Amino acid sequence: MIEPHPIEASIGMELYSTNTAGIGGRLKTRFEDFLVEEITPDGNTLKIQDWSKAALPDQIDGERSKYVNFVVQKMGLSTLDVSTILAAELRIPHHMITYAGLKDKRAVTTQMMSIPSSASARFKDMRLSRIALRDPRYSRRAIQIGDLWGNRFTIRLSDMDVDCSEALAAVKELKRARLLNYFGVQRFGVTRPYTHLVGRFLVKRDFEEATRILLTATSEYESEQLTEARERLAENLLPDNSILEVFPKELSYEREVMKQLMKHPDDFKKALSKIRSRILGIFVHSYQSYLFNRLISLRVKSKLPIDRPEPGDFIIRLDEPHSGRDEWLFVTEQNHESRMNLLLSGEYGLAVPLPGYSTKTPPSQQSELLQKVLRDDDVSLAEFRNPGWKALDSPGGLHLLALELPQIEELCDDLGLVLKFRLRKGSYATVVMRELMKNHPIHRV
Repeated sequence: MIEPHPIEASIGMELYSTNTAGIGGRLKTRFEDFLVEEITPDGNTLKIQDWSKAALPDQIDGERSKYVNFVVQKMGLSTLDVSTILAAELRIPHHMITYAGLKDKRAVTTQMMSIPSSASARFKDMRLSRIALRDPRYSRRAIQIGDLWGNRFTIRLSDMDVDCSEALAAVKELKRARLLNYFGVQRFGVTRPYTHLVGRFLVKRDFEEATRILLTATSEYESEQLTEARERLAENLLPDNSILEVFPKELSYEREVMKQLMKHPDDFKKALSKIRSRILGIFVHSYQSYLFNRLISLRVKSKLPIDRPEPGDFIIRLDEPHSGRDEWLFVTEQNHESRMNLLLSGEYGLAVPLPGYSTKTPPSQQSELLQKVLRDDDVSLAEFRNPGWKALDSPGGLHLLALELPQIEELCDDLGLVLKFRLRKGSYATVVMRELMKNHPIHRV
């Protein structure tokens, strides 16, 4: 059995789902080699268009309403980068810009976003680079997290270790496989995989340790000067201007935390509060993702199936929100056959808890595995409850255990292997590519 890379093992991705040797290669050599087109809940694909057609129309469609929804096409920027830029250009707070999900930075992507209609008058005055906005429409409802079916990917893999015939044979095996639906390395950071560690200590209310990891966790991919500054800071968590100057401007959250600590040493909670709520939430969600990855790895190691439910498991209706009671079903000895039929119908999928304070733990092997994962990390489900700090308050949910990709389209050309496929929200294209490549995760960022 092929061992995963240590970085992947450290974030709970302890197994591969296929036995192929791996074809190596590199993703995202150019932004254009990784295309992500959002698919709306009604099945409409927001296609990438020629950048020359980027000018916004003079009119906003629809009857004037509270919000304006529009398509964003971006290149070489994260969704949060775009949110920050638009907020500055439109002169509105960050939280007023909403979206359905986060998209890759090193890519060309499309997605829906929303702003208050009162800010739309400044649309035409914006100066944007590598961002194109189109198809604005008034709406009574803003786009929210989860308002998408999924994404369509067109990915080029270059510099492979094998020839085209071997690569195509590996894709054929992939089509037949059921893949563990891990949260991918970009959820945690490849060059500095620390977000889940910060999240753990935020959940534990250990704000000093969360700050320590945020500011001092080092990486071989950072400059020697920055590494030395982090090591100095680790001695007492007392930043000064000489340390602050070393941290590049793109590490804005860390810089804000340090500035606050320079004013109020040892008030770590106050310092962390300078980080935008969305980012604090991402740290907590990253920790939940780590626990999920560990849980499904342990499920496979414990010989529990990933293609059918056991008593005590959950199934969720696919392609619909499942935060409420009516979208998930519990599997018992008595209803096992009927639940299995729902799975076979394609309407439902087998799901595993994404741990939070509302996670159900009925008597089952699955619940025993979850309790082991929590014990190993010295954390309880109740600790995810934090009504006093909403950004850290997380009920958890259910997440698909596995995915299948029988409809992948593949071809080889002079530049490498090109794959086209669709994934439901909550699934990562880089996790799919990991099964093909089986090399260092740095080649997938």
